[in-house]
Amino acid sequence: MKMEELIAILRKGESEKIEFKSNFVKDITKGICAFSNMDGGDILLGIGDNGKIIGTKTENMTQKVSDVLAAIHPYPKVKMEEFEVENKKIFHIKVSASDNLHSVGNIVYIRIGRNNRPLTTQEVIEKAAESAIVFFDELPSDAPINAISMSLVNEYLEKRRAVRGVKGMGSIEENLAALKITKNIYGNIRPTRGGLLFFSDNPQEYVPNARARLVWFEDEEMRRYIDSKEFIGPIWKMVDDIEDYFLKNLRVVGGDMVGWKRKEIREYPLEALRETVINSLIHRNYFDSSDVQIFIFPTSIRIKNPGNFPPGITVEAPEHKPRNPQLAQYMYDMGYIEKYGSGINKIKKACSMHPFAEVEFLLKPYRTEVVFRKEKKLEFTETDQRILDALTGIGFATSTEISKVTGLSKVAVVKHLNALILIGAVEKVGKGRATRYSNAAE
Repeated sequence: MKMEELIAILRKGESEKIEFKSNFVKDITKGICAFSNMDGGDILLGIGDNGKIIGTKTENMTQKVSDVLAAIHPYPKVKMEEFEVENKKIFHIKVSASDNLHSVGNIVYIRIGRNNRPLTTQEVIEKAAESAIVFFDELPSDAPINAISMSLVNEYLEKRRAVRGVKGMGSIEENLAALKITKNIYGNIRPTRGGLLFFSDNPQEYVPNARARLVWFEDEEMRRYIDSKEFIGPIWKMVDDIEDYFLKNLRVVGGDMVGWKRKEIREYPLEALRETVINSLIHRNYFDSSDVQIFIFPTSIRIKNPGNFPPGITVEAPEHKPRNPQLAQYMYDMGYIEKYGSGINKIKKACSMHPFAEVEFLLKPYRTEVVFRKEKKLEFTETDQRILDALTGIGFATSTEISKVTGLSKVAVVKHLNALILIGAVEKVGKGRATRYSNAAE
């Protein structure tokens, strides 16, 4: 550790990521365990609680720390170094964040503020779910086997065959077991929780929080609402029902010709909304008693679900690491999702192509919120004006020609053209390759 780094840590003082110890103590394992279960951290031995350098006189510190690390399961990832400051010995333990759940003496610790706190049994379950260690959808349920609707199973099998070309093999019982819709528990066949969520006519009877609540507010302050609706049933049918609601209720603000058909443009991109709803239902934390919430405001739509991204997954680098792998597989089989890990990129792309909508992902410790906002075009942006000036100079032009003149990407040109068309600043004629644009003011 460099001197500047040490000084910076001492100035910050103890926190959720920094712990000081005047000397070696065996319960240092609690701090290492807690940091491993959170975002990592630093432990400095030879530093007083007030941040004063006092030094440590313990000999063979590396060996002593290594000995107590064996009490942590699984073994944590740490780096150790020893150095001197003003002839005083300091020992630094760098603890890395882990995808696993670590414990000391079968007790799981997390770091809250400056303290290492043990988790209750329920908190351990929720933490394991957040870390994608325990999969809710693969656990057996207490529901009877007749809670599984065979008509829904057959509908799924037919759709899977049509979409993916995969045929069911063997008896229906063998299919149910192979698809993890059921599990044999000591000779008793029970539906899995994922099986209930996907193949029960009323999964909410067994998983009450498996529902989505929609509220349409009249104002931004949530004082009055226009509509309120609850969506229940198998989660794939919930997706269809929520999509139908958006189709019927979101305003059409324009349109475009795709081949021989007119494609309506709504105030928000339906593809992005649909993808977000799918993610909120199949990637949520079902150990959390909360439900999925959809709030519609005058200038935004907010979709919230219990559960953050699994460790290592970010908005910038989305990967396939589903919290509920069976639900993700069922949705893929039926064509609801096309490529694992592609949902976030599809949402961002759909919004980038939409003339008004923009999207923001808000990740909180135990909740994910996706916010769609409507941009207000009160005046032309610099990019808008460049496109209008180009059209004034060259008259009717294709998006490719406009891209060459302005130096903008074709994607950016099309997005701004669509926005300008909707507010009447640009006119569009023709279709397909014959599409041309002109400045409406000319």
